[in-house]
Amino acid sequence: MKIHELKLDTFYFEDVKSGVKTFEIRKNDRDFKVGDVLALSRFEDGSYKHLVKYISEYESVDIHEADTIFFDITYITDYEQKDGYVVMGIEPHTKVSSND
Repeated sequence: MKIHELKLDTFYFEDVKSGVKTFEIRKNDRDFKVGDVLALSRFEDGSYKHLVKYISEYESVDIHEADTIFFDITYITDYEQKDGYVVMGIEPHTKVSSND
């Protein structure tokens, strides 16, 4: 299993976070595999973003402070995609304990 750190535009970030968007289309330059994890960080206008609490605005931050959500890759296909691109089915990340 790999963790892939990726930028995600604020518009799509909200849809993924809320569960409305359950897929990602990406160039497969990272050799994505089912079981890998996507670490998706909010990105807008060339910088990482963090939602300022109690204010409906975003502030620029570095990647370590950016709003980041984690999703498991559950399905991958390249059907009807541009060369080198894949569609990945994603679900909220579920951490499995080594004691299970």
